[in-house]
Amino acid sequence: MKKLFTGNAVKRVNKVLDKAESRRTKLEEKVATLQNDVKVLREAIQDDFNDAILEDREPNKKLEKELKKVNEELQSTQFQLSQIDAVIKSEMEKQKEAIDRERKDYVADKREEFHQLFAELNDLKLAYLNKLIEYSEKKKAYNNEYSRTFRDIENRVGIRRHDARDDFRLYLNQTSQSVDNYSPLVFNDELREALNGGMVFATKKNKDAFKK
Repeated sequence: MKKLFTGNAVKRVNKVLDKAESRRTKLEEKVATLQNDVKVLREAIQDDFNDAILEDREPNKKLEKELKKVNEELQSTQFQLSQIDAVIKSEMEKQKEAIDRERKDYVADKREEFHQLFAELNDLKLAYLNKLIEYSEKKKAYNNEYSRTFRDIENRVGIRRHDARDDFRLYLNQTSQSVDNYSPLVFNDELREALNGGMVFATKKNKDAFKK
């Protein structure tokens, strides 16, 4: 029975990263709040100092203590914030081997599936190329048979000579698919669009071409 890919290491690391980013956001918000508190307290201390001079009293020591407390908490929070990247780096280093092993397992797990697709594409390519060989042989036979059948009679009855090489011709010098001059050949624009998950308009419009 084929082992299912679980991605436990990836899930574990993503969980760590999500928690770290959540913690970072909370700390950043806390730093912003504390910085605002520091600003407010400094303004309050300055106002209190001005009033103390005018009222001939001692400044309010409680405000100074509160500012010191908030500054200490701000420094602590800023330090925690600065350590998050180091914590993440350390945890990622621990998980590197597990992630690399899981990555290789994932690629190996998908290899068979893609090789099957490649085998099918290769079969289709060989069938396509063999059809082009069949076309080439039939086109040569057509040109020769047309020449043997009509070349002399064209001269005898006096009608304009017709070049059979222009009949049923596939043009390799065509650079992209065309709506009005649609070709059964595959062009680079069709390949590019298919690899991007779509189909060019000219091909979609002419999907039933030559069946009429």
